[in-house]
Amino acid sequence: MNRNMWKRMVAFCLAVIVILGSVNVVQAAPKGYGFTYNRVTVYMNGSAKKLLDKAGRPKSKSESKSCAYDGMDRTYTFKDFVVKTYSKSKNGAEYINSIELLTSKVSTKEGIKIGSSKNDVIDAYGRATARFGMYTYTKGKCKLMIEMDEDDKVSKITYLAK
Repeated sequence: MNRNMWKRMVAFCLAVIVILGSVNVVQAAPKGYGFTYNRVTVYMNGSAKKLLDKAGRPKSKSESKSCAYDGMDRTYTFKDFVVKTYSKSKNGAEYINSIELLTSKVSTKEGIKIGSSKNDVIDAYGRATARFGMYTYTKGKCKLMIEMDEDDKVSKITYLAK
């Protein structure tokens, strides 16, 4: 290889390194309904760590061996919501399986909370076929289930991983 060829190859390699070093990797936005608490937004099947850290000490916590993985299933009950997680290995990271809203002090990102009206739900998510008073909305890897009472007020909200 002659000297000019060598210089061109080195220059090319340096250019590639500079270009690759300046490229920002853009992560795709999560698909599904997100739940936000204390400025932390989480999605089903996503990491539970930030939410659990921000939520503080739970009122209760239980765990059992996972029937789907080698890890553990855990339930954290906080004052306003319940988070159920799973891990794929014994000491592995926890991922969110479901979140159930318990009080009107927390809401969905779209502003629906316990006590919201049926019309509020339709305005936020659109029409859905109700089955026994349960409206189910699916987006990405999340089912958002909103249960209505006999007065067409929201009585239960559950995010569930698909």
